[in-house]
Amino acid sequence: MFINALRMAKSTAKLLLRNKAFLVIGIVLPLIATACMNLWNNMEKPELKDDVYELSSMDSQIAYQVNFNRFPIKVYDKANNEESINICNNLDATGMFQVFRVDVSSESDAAIMENAEYTAMNDKVSAIIVLESDFVDSTIYSVGEDERFNLLVDTFDLVLKNHDVVSSEQVATYISVTSDDDVNYYEVRTVGFCLAIATVAFVFGGVLVLGTILQEKQDHVYSRILLTKANKASYLLSKIILVAGISLFQALVLLFGFVVLVRADVGITVTQFFYIVLLEGLIFNLLSVCTGLFCKSLAGSAFLSFVIWSMSALLSGSYFDISGASEMYKRIALLMPQRWAFFTISRFQNGNSSGYSLLLCATLAYLVIIFVIGVLGLKLNEEE
Repeated sequence: MFINALRMAKSTAKLLLRNKAFLVIGIVLPLIATACMNLWNNMEKPELKDDVYELSSMDSQIAYQVNFNRFPIKVYDKANNEESINICNNLDATGMFQVFRVDVSSESDAAIMENAEYTAMNDKVSAIIVLESDFVDSTIYSVGEDERFNLLVDTFDLVLKNHDVVSSEQVATYISVTSDDDVNYYEVRTVGFCLAIATVAFVFGGVLVLGTILQEKQDHVYSRILLTKANKASYLLSKIILVAGISLFQALVLLFGFVVLVRADVGITVTQFFYIVLLEGLIFNLLSVCTGLFCKSLAGSAFLSFVIWSMSALLSGSYFDISGASEMYKRIALLMPQRWAFFTISRFQNGNSSGYSLLLCATLAYLVIIFVIGVLGLKLNEEE
């Protein structure tokens, strides 16, 4: 069975190599993906202050200044004196909270509450503090369901009891511990952008293989193959071998580009990069083939592959940091193969070799599901 499958894969591979589209998908796009890593690596990381942000007015937007690793608080300071400033500084000095302070000593209570309601609905804030002249009468409002709100309440009470302590002498300190499963977007984004472009090559590599399947069915080549010693299993195996071959070829081109073209330090070795792109290529090439079996035309499968690429790259966080997104969004992101690649990259950058087993297990899980989808697609086509 394997010999028959290998022969069929070789004959189909010769047809693919004559296809001009293979040059773009197999060579040009992978080289572009790796060459652009030099450009993206020079992108500046946003500077996030550790000090209290002084807002010029109540209407100032804070969403674009939020450090998603900290709990954002907007403080309406009605006292506006040295002691109230010390309170804000001590809250910020804990390291857990990011404080945005605005002087509202000249504003009415109605205007403050109206602005606080607007901020809660339209800005990125997790808590609002209205700091009264008599500090014990201050009010804390929770925005959303962040579990750190209770910690804020306890810390605020502690800070009030020590509000005369200067901020350099912290009354409370919290240590932020980063686990291996946290993804620092600004550390992995260079490889992430490369994967986003490479995924285009992967999914359309699968479309090329799917095109041969549809063409063989249309020309009754598939029926004639079944009249020989070959069977359905060997035919399916031949396409799997073809997908694996294209994935390996694309990974080798990416490896070549990584070695020759990339001058940026991305924190992972050549072997680790090749391992990541090879497994990602297997997933997306096979996914494109198997899902395309449900389409009756090559144009429909190409459109579906484009959707798979665009949505997976968007939802996985390839283009932007999703560390501050909702828990539901993060769960959806875990369904995307690129997200597991980011976990692997992060582990490799931290010197943790468990990234190999992590990505391998994730890839095997994806391949099993995709294979089942492919078998269902073949049976559906046969019934029609």
